[in-house]
Amino acid sequence: MEKFITATATGRRLMPSGKRIRNGTIEQYRHVFKLLRQFEERQQEPLRILMLHRSTLRHLQQEKNYWKRFFKNFSQYMYRTKHYYDQYAGSVYKVIKVFFHYLSIERGLPVGEYHKQFRTPCEQFVPVVLTPRQLRRLITDEVFHQSLRPSLQMTKDIFVFGCTVGLRYSDLMRLKKTNIRHLPEGASLALETRKTGVTVQVPLPDYAIAIAEKYKRKAGKYVLPRLANSNFNLNIKNLIQKAGWDYPLPKYRHRQGEPVEIKDRKGKGWRFYNHITAHTMRRTAITTLLLMGVDETSVRHISGHAAGSKEFYRYVVLVQEYLNAKVKEAHRKLLTAEF
Repeated sequence: MEKFITATATGRRLMPSGKRIRNGTIEQYRHVFKLLRQFEERQQEPLRILMLHRSTLRHLQQEKNYWKRFFKNFSQYMYRTKHYYDQYAGSVYKVIKVFFHYLSIERGLPVGEYHKQFRTPCEQFVPVVLTPRQLRRLITDEVFHQSLRPSLQMTKDIFVFGCTVGLRYSDLMRLKKTNIRHLPEGASLALETRKTGVTVQVPLPDYAIAIAEKYKRKAGKYVLPRLANSNFNLNIKNLIQKAGWDYPLPKYRHRQGEPVEIKDRKGKGWRFYNHITAHTMRRTAITTLLLMGVDETSVRHISGHAAGSKEFYRYVVLVQEYLNAKVKEAHRKLLTAEF
């Protein structure tokens, strides 16, 4: 596995598209390798992978039973000792499967396909986004803006800009003035995203252009002031709390298919502002465009997602307020002659 990680880090192992694998993915490989080593030490028995060429049916069955035991014991280790949730446990097994695929396909080693029997519960993650009404207040409420200290005013401007263009935070922070194009039909933002390498072009409304002009001198060659992700996350939670959106909104994670409510350090349940992170901007932008009637193909083009992308639908959130309105409209039509 060390050779697998080294081959990935040095670029000898690439993505199917020929691009290098991201550093974040390589770091995840290292975490899984460390976790497996810790599991070995706890079991006091080294893990092993057998070469299965010319193996008898008896040996093949023994190997199948070995990996069944591994899955059972390793799952118990992650859930009971490490207290992981299904989402993280699933990502660990995903890396292990990629590693076995590397051994079998790229190295041509007869290791079998027992890794395909590794199954973990699928956790349905429902992200939290701002409603169009909430976003509209952040854009237009000047009294609220002036009530904030300068650092939160800057955070609000970055957050509004991000909720408009729908970029990942890393792409948002590396936007340069040259990425803004002033065309006869209006200004737009054009860049190649770092994660997917897709060229994205997003029209900019007047309020987004005003934000860019506001920080024209302060940001140097960049469009927006640059803040560390951790500092930005702390600031926007404070911002959302000051906006008065602090109503209870419990956070749940699943462990072996069972929901578990997450508490804060004081043992209290989560509130709405606790859920808001830098990635909320991207989810809010995608959901808002769909709610405002922009067709899915156009939204995917702006967000940089491929057709039929499962990742795209993870970003889409039906805001309850709008869902209620649609259902009430359907009930009204049911009792009239419109349908």
